[in-house]
Amino acid sequence: MACRHVEVAGIYSHFANADAADLSHARLQLERFHEALAVYEKLGERSPMRHIANSAAILQLPESHLDMVRPGILLYGVQPGPECPLTLPVRPALTWRSRVVYFKVLPSGHPVSYGSTWQSDHPVRVVTVPCGYGDGFPRALSNKAHVLIRGARFPVVGKVCMDQFMVNLGQGTAYNGDEVVLVGAQGGEVIRVEEVAERADTIAYEILTGISSRVPRAHVGD
Repeated sequence: MACRHVEVAGIYSHFANADAADLSHARLQLERFHEALAVYEKLGERSPMRHIANSAAILQLPESHLDMVRPGILLYGVQPGPECPLTLPVRPALTWRSRVVYFKVLPSGHPVSYGSTWQSDHPVRVVTVPCGYGDGFPRALSNKAHVLIRGARFPVVGKVCMDQFMVNLGQGTAYNGDEVVLVGAQGGEVIRVEEVAERADTIAYEILTGISSRVPRAHVGD
């Protein structure tokens, strides 16, 4: 602390379990953080900026807010975890869209995508969407995800490819250029990031940070 070339601007830590239903470990961490701050203050140094609260702690541990807070996933209007409900009036800030590029009627028994992991037992209409795991749409969503087309939910079928995936419209209709919503709202339907993460057996953070630079970004509104 005596080094004249170093000025301490802040002291911080990070919670491991602030998104849990049981906050006992988070409160223990906060207690230890205060103990560390007390040691620093005994040195007679100027009190620095103190911060420890992540998105989950912003929602569940108001006593941890101190001098500033560090919202991350909360800025997207997304739950930090399934046991950490949104108690602030935030809303989803991200919509992920693509377009239909191909429409085909498949006969009964015709397989779809790599490995032939899906086939219909009756004639169906299938569309191709130009988005895949190279864009950040996880391969783990193969035969699990849903998307929105024309305000209705439809299942992703077959393996998600690097650059595209296929959607079963059943007897529905779509045309090349129709909007496909992977995350967001369309008509009266909504697909939240949390749902996508659960279907991929991962966390919302991974879905959000995994959207690759191949996906164009557009800022809409204020």
